[in-house]
Amino acid sequence: MNKKTVKYALAVLTVVGLGVACWKYLDPEALSKAWARMDWGAWGWLMILPLLYLALKSLRFYYLQSPLTRVSGFHIWHGYGASQAASLLPGGVAMRAATMNQLGISPERSAGPILLNSLSDQLCLLAMGLAACFFYPELRMPALAVLGVFLFLGALLWWESSRTRMIKQVRKIFARFEGGKRYDKFIESFQVTHRKASWTGIVTTTVGANAVSVLILYIVVSSMGFQAELGALIAAFVVPQLLGRLSPLPAGAGVIEAGMVGFLQANSPMSVEQATIATLLFRSFDTIGPALYGALLHLAFSGRSGEKASSPA
Repeated sequence: MNKKTVKYALAVLTVVGLGVACWKYLDPEALSKAWARMDWGAWGWLMILPLLYLALKSLRFYYLQSPLTRVSGFHIWHGYGASQAASLLPGGVAMRAATMNQLGISPERSAGPILLNSLSDQLCLLAMGLAACFFYPELRMPALAVLGVFLFLGALLWWESSRTRMIKQVRKIFARFEGGKRYDKFIESFQVTHRKASWTGIVTTTVGANAVSVLILYIVVSSMGFQAELGALIAAFVVPQLLGRLSPLPAGAGVIEAGMVGFLQANSPMSVEQATIATLLFRSFDTIGPALYGALLHLAFSGRSGEKASSPA
């Protein structure tokens, strides 16, 4: 498949991903009710914050990817943002690797940053979820279940003997399909990122992006005159998001919405209808907003020539 065909395929997947997100989250009835209640002063913030969210996520990916390539920061930032819409499709996260490959960054050098990018959010949400457990006992079981999974995987990777055994076993699988050398480069990319990445920047952008999401939820609820404490909103965002990320469905569709509605209805004065409207509106801005801006980035800059990546010195 030539570069021109791949370019058009990525553009089609971007449009399809954005369309699927709109079909899933743009509920006409809920939006009409929100339109009638919402304070117009909130619309400016709700248009700016998704762009800030995408910018922070893109900057974090730059921190993870930059030690492995000499491609410019703008191209990495643009490539991540342009793949945001298609990442909402099943298996769409592979779009990030395809977009990086268009810039000359091989999949074995982008796979590590892509996985660490997702893991950063998981760990941040887990820390926030464990903190929320002190105030909302009903969150303890799901948060501890997720913690148990992370501790088990962490233990396997922590002990050198088990880590070495796992690496060798996985390499044998890749070697059967003549992918041993690519697997070695993939492992090397993890080691280089661990040594050279700006972890202060990664932590800062991770916390900042999730804080922006919570702020979007707070503005949505308050602008419609619904009543809910900030702590309840944080907890309603964190745990369903954490469980949704473990779901095989793109963007945790269904799992996150059900969890947020149920938690808000049980832990705030909001009714089921109000919680449903607030959740759908929040998901529209938090999910569709960044995807829309990413699609616009793709359309605006897709004609710019990428820079070929090279191995770091």
